[in-house]
Amino acid sequence: MKKKLWFGVVAVCAAVFIFGCSSKSKGAKTVKFDNGLTAIFLYNPDSQAASVNVFVRVGAVDEKPSQAGLSHFLEHLFFKGSKNFPGDALSRNTENLGGYINAMTSKEFTSFYINIQRDGVPQAIRMLADTMQNPLFPQEEVDRERKVVIEEIKIHLDSPTSVLYDKFCSLMYEQSAMKNSVIGSSAVIANVSRDEIYEYYSSHYVPEKMLVVVAGNFDLAKAKKTIAETFGKFPRKAAPADPVLEEPVHKGKDYVKKSNVQVSYLITAFLGPDYLSDDIFTGDVAASILGGSKSSRLYRVLKEDKQLVYSIGAVSGANKGTGLFYVFSVFDAKNMDTIKSGIYEQIEKIIKDGVTDEELNRAKTAIKTGWSFGHEKPSDIAQETGYWNVIGRPDYAEVYLSKIDAVTSADVQRFFKTYYLKDSVTNVGLIPEKTK
Repeated sequence: MKKKLWFGVVAVCAAVFIFGCSSKSKGAKTVKFDNGLTAIFLYNPDSQAASVNVFVRVGAVDEKPSQAGLSHFLEHLFFKGSKNFPGDALSRNTENLGGYINAMTSKEFTSFYINIQRDGVPQAIRMLADTMQNPLFPQEEVDRERKVVIEEIKIHLDSPTSVLYDKFCSLMYEQSAMKNSVIGSSAVIANVSRDEIYEYYSSHYVPEKMLVVVAGNFDLAKAKKTIAETFGKFPRKAAPADPVLEEPVHKGKDYVKKSNVQVSYLITAFLGPDYLSDDIFTGDVAASILGGSKSSRLYRVLKEDKQLVYSIGAVSGANKGTGLFYVFSVFDAKNMDTIKSGIYEQIEKIIKDGVTDEELNRAKTAIKTGWSFGHEKPSDIAQETGYWNVIGRPDYAEVYLSKIDAVTSADVQRFFKTYYLKDSVTNVGLIPEKTK
């Protein structure tokens, strides 16, 4: 089950969704071009719309300290005009076709997408291709947009929970580049030159690091031909080395910060499985049993029985490199130590006694339901398919349900025995300023 670690605390406490190829789809068709570009087509004749997505394998993990925030800054600048679509022509053309255009930056990738009606797919491909290959980055727009991004950074730093999330990542990842913040540094954005921006773009926006995903209802032959004529013509260029994203087990830390908040927040976490390990599937079941719903152990014990938390949930987060397993809780500060002990106690009970068949089956059913609801829209299917291909698990959608079905009670028990190491658990808390 994929959980993206965005640069806001929303990612930590959000509900968990799973996506994959729709059962109505005719299956994924993958085309590899000579210049290194990959395209994936997910055709569904029953869909009422289509989505064209471009994924570029560049994000916060690729940035040096002197480049902190450049991936996000570039995302903004791509919408400021290209050779054949200057100014706001990209946005206006998309609207004229009845579509919607947007982009996002994460730690591991940047994506650009246009959701459109069937006949607009070829034009959407051409527009995104020109944006990727021929961006103008006008100096006046660079200067104007840097003010916008610096303002976003200020808003981010004024959000206690966003700052908490950044601190959480820096403590969990001592060596892995996953510790880098997506929002970046205002000092970098304020002083970076257009030449430096263009050099960063030129290094990373190469075909080998690009993936085009088209999902929904569209003319398959036209889409393939258009991609071949646009993205497929990008000149081949060597890609920079991928960053180190593996994190060795290290001693856990306890960090508590007082801030202008009304309630307290706590992230309790330990390092999880590598993204290539099948333990990522067991982790999803384990998270569901521990804190995935109102019938989970943590919810029943800490919220319903003891009334120690306002909300609580567990997530097994798979990302490229070393993943995380974390519990996010909201509560009154006086209960923090009791809550931490309660979380440890429930995990240790599973290690000692295992889980019941009822818990196991309920978790699997919930996960399958999430799968069903999670890939109704072409845009969702394209985003999740793109993500798993970008991080190197292209088989994910095909094997997910069978892997979940195969998880046993013993597997869940082994998962916690393997990854829950008491000395390696990190707690990151945020409490009201007036707390004694």
